[in-house]
Amino acid sequence: MKILFLTCCILTTRLAYGQATSETDTLQSGELMLKQEVVINISVDNVWKAFTEPEQWKKWATPVVQMDFRINGTIKSNYDSNAKIGDKGTITLHIPFYIPKKQIVMQAEIADNFPEFAKGEEKNLYTVNEFQQISDQQTKVIIYGIGYRNDPRWQELLHFFIQGNEMMLNNLKKSLEQ
Repeated sequence: MKILFLTCCILTTRLAYGQATSETDTLQSGELMLKQEVVINISVDNVWKAFTEPEQWKKWATPVVQMDFRINGTIKSNYDSNAKIGDKGTITLHIPFYIPKKQIVMQAEIADNFPEFAKGEEKNLYTVNEFQQISDQQTKVIIYGIGYRNDPRWQELLHFFIQGNEMMLNNLKKSLEQ
C-alpha cells in the first residue's frame, strides 16, 4: 500500500510540473508497448513544426539532422554536433506514413550500437507519435513504442528508451515553452 501511495505521489508530482511520464503495457500478442506523454503549453501547429522542420528539430532533439519529410521519407540524425549524416552514430528513421498535425509513424534502422539480439527485428519496431490539441495553446504529445519482446534483454532496452525519450520530451517542452 505504501509503494502504491508513493508511486501515485511521484506520478502526480511529475504531472503537476508537466514532466514527461511513461508506462508500459503488454499487448494481446505478448509484446510490450511503451507509452510516454507530455502536455506542452503551445499550439499543435508549433509542436508539428518541431517534429517536421529541421531547424526546429535541432532545438530539442539532435544537433545534426537531415529531413526528407514525406510518406516513405526519412529523418537522419546524429547526437554528435561534430558529426555529419552518415558518420558513425547516425540514426535513420523511416516515415511509413503520417497524418498532418495528428500522427507520425516512424521505424528506425537498427544502428551498429544496438544490441545484437535486436538486429533483424527492426521490421517489428515502430514509434507512433500522436499529437492531441487540448486547446489553442496546449497540446498533448503521446509517443507509443511498439514491438518490444517480453524478455529481460528487451526489457533492458525498453528501460534505455524510457529514460532517453522522457529526456527528449522534456527537452521538447522546454524548447517550445520558452
